[in-house]
Amino acid sequence: LDLSVVVPGVTTGFDVNGLLVQGGGSLCASLDVAGTVFNVNAPNAGTVSGGADVCLSDASVVLTASANGDANVPAGYSQAYVLTNGAGLVIEQLGATPEFTVTAGGLYTIHSFVFPTGLDLSVVVPGVTTGFDVNSLLVQGGGSLCASLDVAGTVFNVNAPNAGTLTANTFEICLENDSATISATANGDANVPVGYSQAYVLTSGAGLVIEQLGATPEFTVTTAGLYTIHSFVFPTGLDLSVVVPGVTTGFDVNGLLVQGGGSLCASLDVAGAPIEAIDCTPVCEASAGTITAVTADCLGDAPVTLTGQPNNDAVVPAGYQVAYVLTEGTGLVIINAGATPSFEVNAPGLYTIHTLVFDPATLDLSIVVPGVTTGFDVNGLLIQGGGTICASLDVAGAAFEVVKCEEECTAQAGDIAPDDFIVCRSGGQATLVGVPAGNAVVPAGYQTLYVLTRGQGLVIRAVNTLPEFTVNQLGLYRIHTLVYDPATLDLSGVQFGVTTGFDVNGLLIQGGGTICASLDVQGAPFIVVGPFLCSLLDLLGVREAEGIAGLSRITGSPDGITSSFLRAVEQDVPFGEVLAYPNPTRDQLNLQLELYVEGRVEIAVLDMTGREVVPSTVLTASVGANRTSIDVAGLTAGSYILRFTSGDRVVTQQFMKVD
Repeated sequence: LDLSVVVPGVTTGFDVNGLLVQGGGSLCASLDVAGTVFNVNAPNAGTVSGGADVCLSDASVVLTASANGDANVPAGYSQAYVLTNGAGLVIEQLGATPEFTVTAGGLYTIHSFVFPTGLDLSVVVPGVTTGFDVNSLLVQGGGSLCASLDVAGTVFNVNAPNAGTLTANTFEICLENDSATISATANGDANVPVGYSQAYVLTSGAGLVIEQLGATPEFTVTTAGLYTIHSFVFPTGLDLSVVVPGVTTGFDVNGLLVQGGGSLCASLDVAGAPIEAIDCTPVCEASAGTITAVTADCLGDAPVTLTGQPNNDAVVPAGYQVAYVLTEGTGLVIINAGATPSFEVNAPGLYTIHTLVFDPATLDLSIVVPGVTTGFDVNGLLIQGGGTICASLDVAGAAFEVVKCEEECTAQAGDIAPDDFIVCRSGGQATLVGVPAGNAVVPAGYQTLYVLTRGQGLVIRAVNTLPEFTVNQLGLYRIHTLVYDPATLDLSGVQFGVTTGFDVNGLLIQGGGTICASLDVQGAPFIVVGPFLCSLLDLLGVREAEGIAGLSRITGSPDGITSSFLRAVEQDVPFGEVLAYPNPTRDQLNLQLELYVEGRVEIAVLDMTGREVVPSTVLTASVGANRTSIDVAGLTAGSYILRFTSGDRVVTQQFMKVD
């Protein structure tokens, strides 16, 4: 029998049996086909990954691992996952997925476990049984159970820093000699993991502005106010130079932490221990009380008397005196003082009468320089204003707004009409001439100025002392008459192209403002048209013969002006249509121009930043179809823009260059 015909891994026992007489063949031999059977199980827990440093900032955190796909779960076997704690691998939880929730810091490991289905797992006691105990039961660990445990697993280091809480040793403390020591006691509920440190932070105000850092919860303060001492647990070696005392706040720091939505695993006791430092300086009883303004007349040719009425709520200690102070403007510049609350003024403006209760022995009023010293300067010397002198100034006082008596505004801009309503642009320019009606009223000292506006929004483009302007853009214009007093209407704030006639009118009494001047808002309208519309309107007999009436007949608008007509005016007529092909192209771009009017056409190629990348060419084109081509083989692949320019008309088209 030649056994070389048997190819291991290919030939089967059935193949050999088929050659034998017992299997229907011709060879006299015998094979024990039934034999004896071995079932070899090869369970493999495989491996998991995903372990990392995790921050436990809330009550719990979810640890999630990923199976690496290298496990083998034979028929009759199941797979589960085990969570262990510490280097001793104390089993904490079992689960069907590699995801577990933990509520305390520590070293955790997630293991994969492949075991016979139906295995009694009740022998595992969470918190007692270890991964090593289980492994010792398995064949891989020297036991007899055919199962597999990934002993190494994937490790999670769960940090749980906790700043804990503090209790203030006193909730209110007096500043003595401009200094006080405030302190708090830790409540013993902080957690400082290995590799972490604890410090204490002093903040001020409700905004928690950081003032100091320290190793103990004790700080010295020098000003009155609300302070808070906070506990801070952070990774040792953390760079704290980013904290700028007086600028950085506790909220800023908390925003960097996981607990505050940031990424840093640290803990700040934001609530902290609040302590109020108070100034225990003896109370100053002096009080200026309040004063009420008695209505004053407007300012005419004679001075105006301002009178305040005290409300009898002042407190004047023995030895103290009462004086009244007159200030001017919002800066409260002192201009007068007296024993009664009555003063004369001869100029318009904001004035205030204040009550001052003071002791001549401690407050020397000779330091007041009228026109220089302010009420704020005086208040700054007093205890109520942060100074040291016991006196009282009613800073708010009784305010008076003194205005000039109103005079009737007689300025009138009158009317103005266009010399020619429709104006054709020639040589790139058009001249607009307005014709005043002669009914303007110009008071003594007033001037007349003519204002040119463009568009329905009356955007101011120019001013002139004559009603004549030269423009180069197509569209709607108006010439307005302005009668004004240069002493009251400052035109230096007018920005050509930005300020509108409506803006100026809003400053005037006629427009709801306060300035006596007059602007003819309607003005003299002009329509500046290009050569195409000029010829068309001439052909229709509108421009010369009918004017506004003829334009109204065409547009259907009473004044002849509609938004669609204005768009037509501003565009005049396109010079034609263009076609570029093939698009995309590799080397040559063919151009077909269908022109409505003959003329000189400049052709340029621009990149997407507007930079010219192919030297421009000029084509003298006739009405109808015109053809030319451009070599673009030297361009890099990408998008480009074709620009066709004829006079003041431009057409663009985009094309793609490919390799």
